[in-house]
Amino acid sequence: TLPMVWYVPPLSPIQSYADAGGLPHNGNILPAVETLRIPVQYLANMLSAGDTGPVIRALKRMMAMRHYMRSQTVEGVTDTRAIEEVGLSVQQVEEMYRYLAIANYEDRFVIPTSHREMARDAFPERNGCGFTFGDGCHGSDTKFNLFNSSRIDAINITEVRDKAEGE
Repeated sequence: TLPMVWYVPPLSPIQSYADAGGLPHNGNILPAVETLRIPVQYLANMLSAGDTGPVIRALKRMMAMRHYMRSQTVEGVTDTRAIEEVGLSVQQVEEMYRYLAIANYEDRFVIPTSHREMARDAFPERNGCGFTFGDGCHGSDTKFNLFNSSRIDAINITEVRDKAEGE
């Protein structure tokens, strides 16, 4: 998991701070996302191959969604200026709000369906070797060794009986 060192902060303190002149506005309704304490380059390196454009666009859209929904629920007016500024429609914003803010369990998680009768018994898999590169107990014939040492073949620990002894 990733540490949650970034998030889209609550809108009211940011908007108040921006209205007081603390954040650059550029004449827009929303403050400039680039001036917030969000590690945009870090997110871009993880999510968009280092391109900060899609990350900034997504953050601006999330801020616009918050502004629109706040104006609709708190102030009782439908202010579409913020969402028009980032190129979203009312329908897109309401769908975003549904999935990002009030999503059902089925919408948040994709649980793969499976049939119990087709489930494999995991008991024989216990005490397995885990992750190896051919130098473990799975019997691979690869010559690659992760630790640059000679290959150790698996040792058979089950007792082998002689046929004459068993008869």
